[in-house]
Amino acid sequence: MTLDLNVLNHLGLNLYSNTPAVLSEVIANAWDADATEVVINCSQEEDVITIIDNGCGMTTEDINNKFLCVGYQKRKNGEAKTRQLGRAVMGRKGIGKLSLLSIADTIKIYSKKDDEKNAFCMSRDDIEREITSTNRSYAPREIEFEDFPFETGTKIVIRNFKKNINRTAEFLRKRLARRFSVIGKDFNIILCGAPITIEDRDFYRKIQFVWPIGEFDVAAFCQYPNISIQPPLDGKISEKYKISGWIGSAEKPSDLDGNNKISIITRGKLAQEDLLASFGEGGVYASYLIGEIHADFLDDDNASDISTSNRQQYIEDDERYQVLKSHTYKLLKSIQSKWTDLRKEKATERVTSSSPIIKEWYESLGTGSKKYAKKLFAAIETMHFDGDNEKKREFLRYGILAFERLKISEKLESIDNEDLITDILKFGEIFADLQEIEATLYWEIANERVKIIRSLANSCDANAKEKVLQKHIYDNLWLLNPSWERATRGSERLEQSVTKEFNDIEANLSDDERAGRLDIRYRNTSGVHVIVELKRYQPTYKVDVYDLHRQIDKYRSALKKCLKSIDRENEPITAICIIGEGVLPSEMSLKEANDKLAGSGRIITYDTLIHNALESYSEYMDREARVGKLRALIDQI
Repeated sequence: MTLDLNVLNHLGLNLYSNTPAVLSEVIANAWDADATEVVINCSQEEDVITIIDNGCGMTTEDINNKFLCVGYQKRKNGEAKTRQLGRAVMGRKGIGKLSLLSIADTIKIYSKKDDEKNAFCMSRDDIEREITSTNRSYAPREIEFEDFPFETGTKIVIRNFKKNINRTAEFLRKRLARRFSVIGKDFNIILCGAPITIEDRDFYRKIQFVWPIGEFDVAAFCQYPNISIQPPLDGKISEKYKISGWIGSAEKPSDLDGNNKISIITRGKLAQEDLLASFGEGGVYASYLIGEIHADFLDDDNASDISTSNRQQYIEDDERYQVLKSHTYKLLKSIQSKWTDLRKEKATERVTSSSPIIKEWYESLGTGSKKYAKKLFAAIETMHFDGDNEKKREFLRYGILAFERLKISEKLESIDNEDLITDILKFGEIFADLQEIEATLYWEIANERVKIIRSLANSCDANAKEKVLQKHIYDNLWLLNPSWERATRGSERLEQSVTKEFNDIEANLSDDERAGRLDIRYRNTSGVHVIVELKRYQPTYKVDVYDLHRQIDKYRSALKKCLKSIDRENEPITAICIIGEGVLPSEMSLKEANDKLAGSGRIITYDTLIHNALESYSEYMDREARVGKLRALIDQI
């Protein structure tokens, strides 16, 4: 059996595609060399990255027999533990050094050990040229040694990067921090003059809840007051396999900045970037998750190597990976069952602590109602207003008003429908409509109605009264009868039939009759079929009561015909004509005119309608002290 040098293309030269993964291999080698400090400097201007460690360094023999020997396996050569510090080594396949040439064309290496100093240059172009010509071996070029400020160790200089290789310090800092769990534990990585810390992972401040796994030290989380540490999850898979680590949830998915992942860590180094994606978990909670699972049994010295060639993930068919995956899924389901309630509690705590008036309102609720209030607060908190406190207060007002409305109608359980509560919050202005919120007895809406009625009453402009009433009367029949809470249309079939019949009648009206009419509509409310005819306000249009009686009978007959066609002809029908002052004959009072209609309908003037509505709603507001209290609450939010 022979080995073609071209195998280097498959083992490393084209295996890696990003700088953090490559530098991780260099840092892992420094760990294996018992380094306690790794210094990395990046220069965009000079197009160079320099990595220096204070490890044991390499002699000429080490360079030739270990570093340049592709596939050299430390663990099988008695180096499973480091000589000085007894660390479990991270390297295994012996191809990590090739990763350097996957992102750049020139690598210079300087190393010193036992008073011996060595320096050589590796060139991707030279290797590829050697592959093309001989396919046998490659000998790096010796170069002049450049010293560095450690007694022993290795310095690596990377130059001539490929295009589109991100190597800024900001980019590297966050990603390197996330790739190693051993940072700060007698092992420091200093990037561009500043140590990399766990703070550089840039997600601890955005985590809301953390579930430790097994025997995991939670000290790192305790310094963050925003994190609520939950009881630990089971880390024992079997007598043979154990894990540790943590799974956390963020306040909102966007806080994870694309890091909605649960990583696998072995021997203190990232082994697989994401295990979560392999579950295809569809629950909402999964999009909030982040975590690390430390599973050293996946990289046991006495078991076969199951990491893929680039050491960035595991062979999924292996039994060890499968038991880890199965156990992790159980942990996720355990979290899912608790996550929703935790978020509700947290949201309730946050909302009530920010507003004494809301806290008082919440505490006044019964136990059953509090359950739904928590769900409401959780929905509001998930909307995230990015510092827009006024918008948040507006949504709280909408939410509490909607809550009270549902409470009055004994429909609080509808808050369990997440789509409904989201609609209430996102489209709260819909619930501020005259016809929609009046039924909930809200002081604010009743007050707005009274303002409209008063404005109408104070207006001397007949056209204004006509226009305003025409706009509101048909969908707000409470103006005619306080018990008619809402105006609705009938079935589509009935509506079409009635419209056709009414149109046929209108086609036969005289010019005077047509000139005196403003509008006519059919509505249904509280089990009553209502015909509302709006006459012109101006006294120039006189009303003949007998003609009006005949017209009303025609519309009633037409409506009854339509109802009979759907077997509902016995349902009550009422007709109302709204007229202006002075349009009746001078010798006839309104009561006399109504008497002449013989119960077939009712006549009311614009001004009487306005007066009655104003009186009705003024009394209504006076006797609803509870609504006034709710108003005080809304005003103070």
